[in-house]
Amino acid sequence: MIPGEIEWFFSSQFGKSLLVKGEPGTGKTTFVFGILDDLCPQGNCIYISPRIDKSSSYGKFPWIEGDFSNNEDFLRMLASRIRAIWESGDSKPVIVVDSIDSMSIATTRSPQWEDNKFELERLLLDFSRKVNADLVLITEQTDIRSLDYLVDGVVSLEVSGLSDADVRKIHLLKLRGVGMSQSRYLFTLNGGRFRSFEPFGVSYPLKTSVPGSIPDPIESKISSGSPDLDEILGGGYQKGSFNLFEITSGVGDSFYSLLLPTFINHLNMGRGLLSIPTEGTSVETEKRMISPFTTGQDFPGQFRGFEIRDLKSRIPPYIAAFSGNVYKDMDVFYQSKNEMMLRHGSPLLDYIGLDSMEYNYGWENIGPVIGQMASVTKTTDNVVLAVAKHGQKITDSVAHMATTHWKFENVDKTLVMYGIVPKTGLYVAQMDFSPGYPQVRLTPIK
Repeated sequence: MIPGEIEWFFSSQFGKSLLVKGEPGTGKTTFVFGILDDLCPQGNCIYISPRIDKSSSYGKFPWIEGDFSNNEDFLRMLASRIRAIWESGDSKPVIVVDSIDSMSIATTRSPQWEDNKFELERLLLDFSRKVNADLVLITEQTDIRSLDYLVDGVVSLEVSGLSDADVRKIHLLKLRGVGMSQSRYLFTLNGGRFRSFEPFGVSYPLKTSVPGSIPDPIESKISSGSPDLDEILGGGYQKGSFNLFEITSGVGDSFYSLLLPTFINHLNMGRGLLSIPTEGTSVETEKRMISPFTTGQDFPGQFRGFEIRDLKSRIPPYIAAFSGNVYKDMDVFYQSKNEMMLRHGSPLLDYIGLDSMEYNYGWENIGPVIGQMASVTKTTDNVVLAVAKHGQKITDSVAHMATTHWKFENVDKTLVMYGIVPKTGLYVAQMDFSPGYPQVRLTPIK
């Protein structure tokens, strides 16, 4: 999947020229073949490279081998191929030169290949316009040259770092005639294919359905409700574990949807869920988000949410009122937990918004409370999912207690997840509601 702006750029009936820049190993060739997969369904493309390996996947596209003594011989052969494409149909030809630097060396027997490159670039641009063909030129020269000003579009691929792992980005520097919703996209080369990622978004289906429950994979673990996450976790959440999710600046409340499959699967297994929501989310909101995807047979009995409420007001049966006194409220929490345990057994699932606890009680007061919760949990079969948001004072101390520690970051509008404990690579997190219920898709960035 290439960025939509690139697809729109090449959708014109007139030929366009695109310069693809990037240092070695950034994925330029794989990106270009992603373009060809979209643009050349009828074999209307020509791939040109002095270093082509015919046994590779590149061989599925028509090519011209780069054994030419001069620019004139090269263009003569190219013109012959373009003529054959136009005679076989009305699909606009696509010419790829990988790379313009190596081709400039191949078409001259002189050390002055830079001068030849200057000439070859202009010959190719003029030729592609005359035959109305799209032209894609690859280069490893990342600085700005005269060619940047002559082509219709320029994109640059780069590899940067995040948490000791590589992040791949494509920068849309110029796409003449195209409005750009954003100029940078994350991408991966996982599986040997280029795939960029749209901004993270959550769109609930008009028609919902209840997913089949995923049983515990092994006796010592419970499923997260997401096959992708279960695989990363080695089967699921460890029973008796305290799991910390750290949400950095820019992620917002969108992360909550990533936990929905866990909540839904746990309830559909007939188990109990207790929730102290994060700031900005209410128990009522959680109920509206979860309940459409559950069997609903005993939702009030299985789900219990906690928030500060006026005891004189009408309180639904699935909400337990907190008073604002941390010690009294923890008594209410553990009393409800014991009742839930008697009714549904273990494992129970606790969801704890550490930001709301810190806001309501003060970070200096919740340290011992969370420490006790983590210690007690590890002696049971229950599982705690605790969420800390950017800037919380309690995060560092809680991290030392956690069985697992995961971090979510917003990178160019894409939601990225990675493990601190255990140490993992980077994954792009996306929500998929196409089955009628939420599924988390996690794609490695490679």
